[in-house]
Amino acid sequence: MSTTNTNTNTNTNTNTNTNTNTNTNTNTNTNTNTNTNTNTNTNTNILNSNNNNNNNNNNNNNNNNNNNYRKQQQQQKQKNNDKGCCDPSGNQPKSKQKPNDNNKPKLNTPKVIDMPEDAKYIDSHVHVDQILVRMNKALTDFQQFKEENFPKQFEKLIQVCCDPISIEYADFLIENNECIYGAYGVHPHNAKEYTDEIEQKLIDRMKSNPKVVAWGEMGLDYFYNKSSNDQQINAFARQLKQAVKLGKPLVIHSREAEEDTLRLLKELVPVDHKIHIHCFTSTADFAKQLLDHFPNLCIGFTGCITFRNSQSIRDSVEAVPIERILLETDGPYMTPEPFRGQLAHSGHIPMVANAISQIKNIPLVQVLKQCRENTTKIYGI
Repeated sequence: MSTTNTNTNTNTNTNTNTNTNTNTNTNTNTNTNTNTNTNTNTNTNILNSNNNNNNNNNNNNNNNNNNNYRKQQQQQKQKNNDKGCCDPSGNQPKSKQKPNDNNKPKLNTPKVIDMPEDAKYIDSHVHVDQILVRMNKALTDFQQFKEENFPKQFEKLIQVCCDPISIEYADFLIENNECIYGAYGVHPHNAKEYTDEIEQKLIDRMKSNPKVVAWGEMGLDYFYNKSSNDQQINAFARQLKQAVKLGKPLVIHSREAEEDTLRLLKELVPVDHKIHIHCFTSTADFAKQLLDHFPNLCIGFTGCITFRNSQSIRDSVEAVPIERILLETDGPYMTPEPFRGQLAHSGHIPMVANAISQIKNIPLVQVLKQCRENTTKIYGI
């Protein structure tokens, strides 16, 4: 076996009516960059081509140019709330406005959680594409990111696509990473963008890819009001009907919209349907109403249960049986203590589990084991 290393850099800048950006990396370490200013944008990004034309074509089709990816995601960040379900600023939903209960033990939030090696876990809700773009990384960088940031107990995650511009990004992540499964839907912030065409794209993925395990996230958000209430209700109802028709589990976002959320679920969803109420920040009473009506419903908790002002959410954790809880990060949002100010990711699930262990006064191993079983029950993975 022989190895030849050749480094060649060629840069050509031309002003024309065509704009082509191509990055090619091969085993001969040859990089060629051609930048041309035009009225049409054709973007490709090919990695590890190994001089194989078929691989080049596949990567060209699947891996949408990272420049276009970042540009679109930045536009979406500006259009939608960039702070996730729980705004850490003073402008917060009323359900979160409850300080610490001084009569309850303070949470211990270490940077490293001691876990048995066989304590596998699943992140039931995360936005990998949004994490990578905020770190100026490509979709193809996920494996390296995982190796650098996730403990060996990490097993799988569910990549949640919740806005139309991210559909193809989720496709790529699911197809190219064995540990990534997918859920597709349209978030209430984007309800005004819900169309017949978008709906058909979602249906096609539900039918064609066995790694697409749920419809969502979808729901109602009357706090941020990025789309009108009527637009949200319409998009939510349409998605519920399609998901039920296809037999797909539901991933539900509900913020300051408890009454309408419960009403629509009761009207449109069979009692025994599988449901994940994601990033729960409502009251223990609302949790009880959901759990009592839907026996196959689970409630997801994120790193926001560690926030100083989230006592009401901790009260909900205390009230929900461990057999009905899912672990999630909602990354890049909801970063748990002691990492607030950084991006949340699936490597933070142990911190969420550790907090639940303390709130419910049960062993960490029990939390990890039971929540993994719960996730498998809801999503079949």
